[in-house]
Amino acid sequence: MVNDYRATKYCPVIENLDYKKRQVVDMIKIDHPRAVDMHTYIRKNEKAYKTEFMKAYNFKCAYCGASIDILPKEMFEIDHFIYLKSFTKKADAGYIENLVLACHPCNHQKCALPLPEEDRELLHPDTDKIMNTFKRDDQYYIVISQDHNANQTIKTFYKTLGLDGEIHRLDYLLMNMIGLQRTLTNDSFAYSELGQAIDVLRQKRNMM
Repeated sequence: MVNDYRATKYCPVIENLDYKKRQVVDMIKIDHPRAVDMHTYIRKNEKAYKTEFMKAYNFKCAYCGASIDILPKEMFEIDHFIYLKSFTKKADAGYIENLVLACHPCNHQKCALPLPEEDRELLHPDTDKIMNTFKRDDQYYIVISQDHNANQTIKTFYKTLGLDGEIHRLDYLLMNMIGLQRTLTNDSFAYSELGQAIDVLRQKRNMM
């Protein structure tokens, strides 16, 4: 099992995330030289800025790992890691380091959750530390690592986003199966059989 609880062994590794996010800022600045609040521009589904921002995250929710293989583009949103009402001015919350790709459920469940400064680094999905904060157990559920089991902020974050839910286990299984299917292009029977299983699991997931 890979170290990042959000990724299956078939998921490409996210690389140079900070640099790629800065490139999105550069794109925006070319079109809007005086732009300050990057969220205003990146959040729009019809704009290339959002696609490039999603690409930086390999088209995956930074919190639960759900990918574009199982969710449409419209179900991905741009989250303010530190909630925007924590800032005096809304525009101040839209700096690129505070913006994170999130699926609709994670974004809306997280909502106005306060994040004490001393715990933010453990939960910010752009850092490697979140990979030690949460893990996958043997049944593919997301769990809090033993190192952080007593941290109340992390426990609240985990419950508020519903990271303990069955749907995240199904998403992980689905992404594994889709990744495996892509390796079976030379075996039409196995490809077809696995495709049928994926359809059944996807229907079950979408009924939850």
